[in-house]
Amino acid sequence: MKPVSKKKAKSYTIIMDTAKTLFWKYGFKRVTVEEICKEAMVSKMTFYRNFENKNNLAEQVLVREMERGSRAYDTIMALPVPFVDKIAKFVQLKHELSQDISEEFIKDIYKTDNKSLQFRIESNRKEMLSKLRSDLKKAQNIGEIRSNLKIDFVIYMLQSLNEKMLDQRLISMYKNPHDLIMELTNFIFYGLLTEKRS
Repeated sequence: MKPVSKKKAKSYTIIMDTAKTLFWKYGFKRVTVEEICKEAMVSKMTFYRNFENKNNLAEQVLVREMERGSRAYDTIMALPVPFVDKIAKFVQLKHELSQDISEEFIKDIYKTDNKSLQFRIESNRKEMLSKLRSDLKKAQNIGEIRSNLKIDFVIYMLQSLNEKMLDQRLISMYKNPHDLIMELTNFIFYGLLTEKRS
């Protein structure tokens, strides 16, 4: 395999970072190759040297971000701290990853007709749910979460979040998708409980 030149590696990263910013703000469909090139200050020739087309770029951006999220989750779960602290850090991670996400991006992700992208999203979702199921069971076995908590219920509720992110009535209750994502995340992991009073 031919080694990637530093110049190509640099342009690849610039295009990826620029595309992420634009996709998160406007969604995949509304952003054009021309707009990405203009914002990244690269030529269309440079774009097509790095990516087959916009769909290929969108998929690579999403895969990169999902892999980053997965690695960050693994790092959190490996920390030598109580499970409740790991959950707090996981919620913070969700906060950071969902910053600047637009409603258009959410719709484009969950309603994409790109089969390859659908497969990648579904594979990542299954992988993350499998990891979380395992970590919840471990925490339950050592008494860090309620023994009567149905792990399958938590997983089921997490799986249903995709539908909630497309619920217009629910979306309209929040200023932006980030606030809705955080509300759902906090609700799933903390429920309606307030801090314990001594």
